[in-house]
Amino acid sequence: MSTKAGGAVAGRRQRAVDAAIEVIAADGLRGLTHRAVDVRAGLPPGSTSSVFRTRTALLGGVLDRLVELDEAVLRDVPVTGWGSAAEIAELLTGLLTYWLGPARSRTVARLELYLDATRRAELTPELRTANRRFRDRTAEGMRAAGLPDPDESARILLAQLDGLLYDALARPFAGGAEPERLRRAVDVMLRGQLG
Repeated sequence: MSTKAGGAVAGRRQRAVDAAIEVIAADGLRGLTHRAVDVRAGLPPGSTSSVFRTRTALLGGVLDRLVELDEAVLRDVPVTGWGSAAEIAELLTGLLTYWLGPARSRTVARLELYLDATRRAELTPELRTANRRFRDRTAEGMRAAGLPDPDESARILLAQLDGLLYDALARPFAGGAEPERLRRAVDVMLRGQLG
């Protein structure tokens, strides 16, 4: 395959998975079809199925893209030298605000994938691997902050952050996505973590 043709396939793959994320966010996993992705991406019919032969392959591509995008954001988050509880709270509030704002579709799609994995095990290994990468990174920060049992502390912190994201998305009428409410929730979480 020529470099130009390989680049075209890679570009089509990325357009397809980015569109698939939007389809999942808008219509849930039930709405995810190759055809719906073609339409959302503005690709000719059959384009998505030419790069992702099965729905499971498409879901795997979505998961890989979600991890890639989240890791790009988290690269700018230091894992050492976290500083004061106020600085940590500001950092976490900023991340939550981002995931509920500009990255909202990705957040919804990620939560949909995790919930779907409770019913179907096809993506469980990939989800476990992705989760482990984020947990390890968080544990590194917990270790640097001198917290006891950094692995368990990281697991709990990530569960709490996911809970705040879920609450804000599932109950928008409660105002959980407002930055000042997120900040108060993060402050409560950190008091439990940092003592």
